[in-house]
Amino acid sequence: MIVVWYVALAAMLFGGAKICKSKTWNEENMSFDQTKCFLGFGAVVISFHHMSQVTCAPWMDPQYIRHGLDIFVTAGYPMVAIFLLCSGYGLYKSASTKPDFFKRFLPVRLVPVLIPAVLTTLVYVCFRLMRNLPIKLNNPVAFGEHETLHPYIWYIPCMIVMYLLFYIGFGIFKKESFAIFIVAFGTFDWVLYCIRFAYEPFWFNAAHMFLIGILVAKYEKKFFESCKKLYVLRLIGTVILCVILWYSANHAGTIYLWLSEMSLAPDNGNIADLFTAFLQSLYTLAFMSLFYLLGMKIKLGNPVLRFFSKFTLEFYLVHGIFIHMFGYCMIYAGIEPVYYIKNVPLFILVVLGLSTPAAYGLSIVDKKVGKLLKPKSK
Repeated sequence: MIVVWYVALAAMLFGGAKICKSKTWNEENMSFDQTKCFLGFGAVVISFHHMSQVTCAPWMDPQYIRHGLDIFVTAGYPMVAIFLLCSGYGLYKSASTKPDFFKRFLPVRLVPVLIPAVLTTLVYVCFRLMRNLPIKLNNPVAFGEHETLHPYIWYIPCMIVMYLLFYIGFGIFKKESFAIFIVAFGTFDWVLYCIRFAYEPFWFNAAHMFLIGILVAKYEKKFFESCKKLYVLRLIGTVILCVILWYSANHAGTIYLWLSEMSLAPDNGNIADLFTAFLQSLYTLAFMSLFYLLGMKIKLGNPVLRFFSKFTLEFYLVHGIFIHMFGYCMIYAGIEPVYYIKNVPLFILVVLGLSTPAAYGLSIVDKKVGKLLKPKSK
């Protein structure tokens, strides 16, 4: 029955898609509608990624492993990379075309992000109280052990940092070249900060994609025209590169161990983690290139994609609640969930079936708050 879900995902992505004929192009491959549609799909894929981590991840206790979603175990960070790419792209485009874009920028952008983040975190606090688990506050400058009350909240601090960098660069200093430098320097500092305090690679392995999104938007015409040249060869080369980097990133530990045994790298766990993050970062660049190239020929769009595109952030923050309610454990291994659903296809159905209306309802609240915060047009 798990095959049904793979078919459903393919139908969700490609249903209603239009393929451009030879020598014709989808000039709107980075349009709001196209990117939002893909982000709707990306949010669902991330939920499959998190479901795979409680059903078939190799680090799990073997007695709980139930195969079926294995391909999604490492599918999360490439999708987050596209989220950040589209955020950087969209912010640059909006700032370039809307004179009052930076008026009340911070509350308009940050409050609708913080509302679902806080509300869903409170649910995890309730879970901890239900199971008599300690309520620990994450120390951001501690070395390692960065446990958060919301297990999937890491994306929110990263996104807030990127928004602040964009506001400082483009909203305060305004000079474009210096603004891009501010974003680049700030992103570099974010990565160094995460490395310095031993955060897991997923905290920073896709952060650079926000800056890439800005650059793609700034040089969009040149970028698009250059990709037209030798398109087929570019596409084939990118697919091959994606496969190589995907495999390398997924087996980075084994590769590093081989390098250390050959005396080509030091036998150091921290450096091994950095090596993994480096390969993952390279893969995000290749994956972004494939996303862009395919978008030049395929125009996405159907009611299901557009529906999920309306509440991607809320869906990202909400779905984990139901994974912990019905997975093999609640928050920690050995902690009893509300109800353990062993059947993987049924588990997917329950998680998606409950996450979708919950996230949609939360998005309605977010949108109303967002409208109240926006400056009134004269």
